[in-house]
Amino acid sequence: MLKYLKYLWYIILLGFFVAIIIYYNKSSDIATKQSVQYLRNNVEFEGYVTGFEQSDNHAFGVIHLKLTKSNTQEFNKVIKEGIYPYRIKGDIAELYCTVSVDRKKGDIVKLVSEEQIVYYNPQNSKEEGSIFIITDPYNIDFVKEHTVFK
Repeated sequence: MLKYLKYLWYIILLGFFVAIIIYYNKSSDIATKQSVQYLRNNVEFEGYVTGFEQSDNHAFGVIHLKLTKSNTQEFNKVIKEGIYPYRIKGDIAELYCTVSVDRKKGDIVKLVSEEQIVYYNPQNSKEEGSIFIITDPYNIDFVKEHTVFK
């Protein structure tokens, strides 16, 4: 009898872990869908890199841009769940994303929010990255510390 209780305990524990995984996946799906909805805002811009900062958190950083094209003159929307991965004021923009070790001043960057994609040197490269709503508190603090929009 004691042997069967031991197996029952393992089955209950396994069921608990499976329930946690299912809950986490559903929560993650909801957050991802919300992020996509926020980014479907028709913001598109292109410019060249004037500088960047990189954090110690998985190469997250701030890319400073001088815009050459933009379909909006200003973008500074606020959401309570985090921050948008870009900000625009006039011909200056910032992009909050992974900063590759290959990134250098003068690189061309093109953002298309509808696709949640950033293209790097689109004329002669297929390099691209993803954008998403920034929710990590460390990354938000890093942006606040390194933004030119104060």
